[in-house]
Amino acid sequence: MLQEILHFFGRAICHQIEERSLLASGETLSVCARDTGIYIGIFSSLFYLHMTKRKTNITIPTIRTSFFLLLLMAPMIMDGLGSYTHVFESSNVRRLVTGICFGLVLPYFLYPMVLGKALKQNAQPVITRAADFLIPLLISCSLGGLVYWGELPFIVIDSFLILVLLCWGGLLVSFLFSKIQHNLLKWTFSIAGSLTVLSFLSILHKIIIS
Repeated sequence: MLQEILHFFGRAICHQIEERSLLASGETLSVCARDTGIYIGIFSSLFYLHMTKRKTNITIPTIRTSFFLLLLMAPMIMDGLGSYTHVFESSNVRRLVTGICFGLVLPYFLYPMVLGKALKQNAQPVITRAADFLIPLLISCSLGGLVYWGELPFIVIDSFLILVLLCWGGLLVSFLFSKIQHNLLKWTFSIAGSLTVLSFLSILHKIIIS
């Protein structure tokens, strides 16, 4: 039952082609290797930022740092385009690594805006020292290795990935409820909105491929 629920939400954002997905405990994960990398990257930097920056007035990275971060997103875009246009064949290792690089970058731009402090006069860039990038990178590499080599049970990995997907969707939806001051109410609506959108996309995906 749980596996079916995880597969249902994974289908909302992923093609779920078996040969492009990683295995854990002999089972195919609910999202492909590229999406697995993206959500590992998102979790790593989002977790770090929430633990260390949530009480700080932060804004998006400086122009110089932003340029560096955006460069990290390029390999996945190139790998994806090359693979889907059949210019070259990719591999699950490459999909996982480039996905991690892509996902790692996203919270550095979104999280400061979610906190609502990005426009304050005394707001500091979200990255002020090397550790602000290197620690999430280390976390994501460690998680990526554990997932790739199947060191964790399927249900643990798959539940983790879908939970990150739901939370990330909740963060995106939260912009629709930015005027709600009560945090519990705001995030209840945001998660409910994420569940609704992902459910709709999953059902639509099934109808299209049927």
